[in-house]
Amino acid sequence: MKKSKSIEKIVIFLLCLVCFIVGMAVPIVYNRNSDTNSFEWQKMKKVYSLLTNEWYFGKEVENLEDTLIEQAISGMTYSSLDAHTNYFSLEQAQKFSDILEGSNVGIGFIYYTDEDNNMVVKNVYMDSPADKAGFKPGDMIVEVDGLNCATEDIQNILDRIKEKAEQEINVNIIRDGKEETVKLTPTSYDATVICNIYEDYAEIILSSFSEYSGRDFNLSMERIKKAGINKVIIDLRDNTGGYLNSVLDIASVLLPKDSLVFTEENKNGKLTEQISSNAYSQIKMDKIIILQNGSTASASEVLIGALKSYLKDTVITVGTNTYGKGTEQISVPFTDGTSIKYTCAKWYTPDNENINEVGFKPDIEITQIDAATTKYLKVEEDTIIKKDEVHTNAEALQIYLKFLGYEVDRQDTYFSLASSASLEKYQSEHNLPVTGNCDYDTWNSILDNVLLKMNKNYHLIDNQRQKALDLIK
Repeated sequence: MKKSKSIEKIVIFLLCLVCFIVGMAVPIVYNRNSDTNSFEWQKMKKVYSLLTNEWYFGKEVENLEDTLIEQAISGMTYSSLDAHTNYFSLEQAQKFSDILEGSNVGIGFIYYTDEDNNMVVKNVYMDSPADKAGFKPGDMIVEVDGLNCATEDIQNILDRIKEKAEQEINVNIIRDGKEETVKLTPTSYDATVICNIYEDYAEIILSSFSEYSGRDFNLSMERIKKAGINKVIIDLRDNTGGYLNSVLDIASVLLPKDSLVFTEENKNGKLTEQISSNAYSQIKMDKIIILQNGSTASASEVLIGALKSYLKDTVITVGTNTYGKGTEQISVPFTDGTSIKYTCAKWYTPDNENINEVGFKPDIEITQIDAATTKYLKVEEDTIIKKDEVHTNAEALQIYLKFLGYEVDRQDTYFSLASSASLEKYQSEHNLPVTGNCDYDTWNSILDNVLLKMNKNYHLIDNQRQKALDLIK
């Protein structure tokens, strides 16, 4: 960004920004706010002058003038009324764009590492190289392009896969006790849709709404239809949203032609109906179970609202209350790579309901096990959770010990002597110094084993998914 040579340029820039954001005619806004002799404008000029010329610590700020302008713009987007209007720095804008894009380069599967450091396939992304090569959950990957998974650092393997983009590589897998070599070509794929087909039902895991989510969702439903399945679980847990156009595409797969998906209301009260895109033909299901939780938000809630409105006798929601984001945002990029995301409208379900800050209650409420939902602070190398003392992470520590089969007498921030004795047993069984206190190495060992147990048994310990299966069957 070029440095502004005068405060007048800053004022003009801010006016242009305001005009662009609110979508009002430039002459009207300019006439109303362009009096640079007003008290507020003079005060802003004075603050800018003081900070650039006299602020002691200004000498320590690189590109001070630009930094002050960036902070001023960021301040304009802050409001206690709206947590979803934000100014993004270059790094933040890139991260936000990457999340929305949903694409990745590689093979296209989710994995966990087993006790021998082999990569075990947990799920496969729709239409990815792994999907086309026939990878299945449970496949054990033992070698990638000559790199042995048991002895090679996993990050080196992932880097090798990206390095070999658009080049054929050999991947050795073990399936049902037999090793085989699969040839595939790492390439770009959409990492938002997973489809698993079982004996009498199917499961679609939709992690976000990217540009290609509608396409891959339709491919999944076509695959389900071809398999003769008419019952599906749609997992929207932790799906915080994405492109609304993608919702309209997915709605065209699930709802009748020309269905009202949601209605927008702008700041002037104008209502605009958003109709299913008709990009695909409806594929009817006898039963649809939707999994939702507190991180199911925005576009996910739009889809839930539409499905609940049209398919009342078919759709059942399971889990916990959704986030409650009944507003719509637009992202506007600038030429320097930064961007602004601002709220442009509220949205309403086909039943004329707005769920902002309320969310959708599930038809059947069921929570997950404590070990799957507990939170903890980042543990540094010098962190020690001492017995008979209070520590923020003591709650998670005791919950995890119980999950791994060790006896604890409480699950709060006090690390009891009884729980410490169980920790000593854990340390002894895992070749760690037996202290009864949880240091950095012990904590990471416990986390690794918790993740391993969760991944190996996720079908059994996922209470919400188990309830969905009961309803499906």
